[in-house]
Amino acid sequence: MKRKNIDLPANLEKSKADTYLDLARLGRTGWLRHILAIGLILFFWQVIGALPSIILIFLVSTDGNPQTTVSASGQFSGVVPVVSLAVILSASVVFQIGIYLSIRFIHLRPFRTLITPERRISWKRILQGFIVWVILLGTMTLVEEFLYPGRYTWTLNLRQFLPFTVLALFLIPIQASAEELFFRGYLMQSIGLRLRNIWILSVLSGLVFMLPHLLNPEARINFVLMGFYYFFIGAVMAYVTLRDGRLELAIGLHIANNLFSALIANYSVTVLPTPSMFTVNTLDATYSVIAATAGLLIFMLIFIPPARLRRRDNTLD
Repeated sequence: MKRKNIDLPANLEKSKADTYLDLARLGRTGWLRHILAIGLILFFWQVIGALPSIILIFLVSTDGNPQTTVSASGQFSGVVPVVSLAVILSASVVFQIGIYLSIRFIHLRPFRTLITPERRISWKRILQGFIVWVILLGTMTLVEEFLYPGRYTWTLNLRQFLPFTVLALFLIPIQASAEELFFRGYLMQSIGLRLRNIWILSVLSGLVFMLPHLLNPEARINFVLMGFYYFFIGAVMAYVTLRDGRLELAIGLHIANNLFSALIANYSVTVLPTPSMFTVNTLDATYSVIAATAGLLIFMLIFIPPARLRRRDNTLD
């Protein structure tokens, strides 16, 4: 079937949020297509993407080695970090493939419309979000170590760290961008076809982002505070995306957050154990929420100036 080359109509020059949400109108938007697309994306992510983990679980469970184990939450112990990273994050690769197939062949619109109304993705904007969030994360880390000396332990093992870093620099950006494309891209734009209030969209995006992350081992430390932590990150990234009218900043922030955790300072209890430079022995949910809230508000104010925050276009026409 021959598809038309669809471009953003010139008459969509309203608010940036309005323009971003209206990108969903460029393709086929029937409710059956949305059901089919979400079903396909979840099938790729949760079914096909789970196969490598299932295979590794089987191998670990039958190898007769008491040092290799897998927890009920899917955490591998005694497995080479590069192998566990490749297995766990391979689900994100097929996740992104599922998103691409759904956008291009079910909704019949350009894949880049999940990210920007422009003709090209702004890699500079992604880098800006990445750099600012790395600086903020570094500041939060230094403040925590100052307030709670000894919480961070130097655990660098170059033999494990170097090959792990090479693979992480490839897979983690795919994993982080796939989540952004789905939660702040596809789902938020789809809901935006009917709902046009920026605040409600941001709250909904935060809630949807929070739900799968509640399965992470970190959430068991303090279910309420860590739940709010995930919710607030998702909501702020949604708000920044809508105000900026594009997804690049959220992608940059998400990649920075996950790479920082994987390579610089990771918790001893986490969904993805890594041979990071430092290991945080205590996950302080209270400090995490306070620091993340402050950091995210600073991030938002840097990229969304106060004058724009006072605008009255929270409800779009």
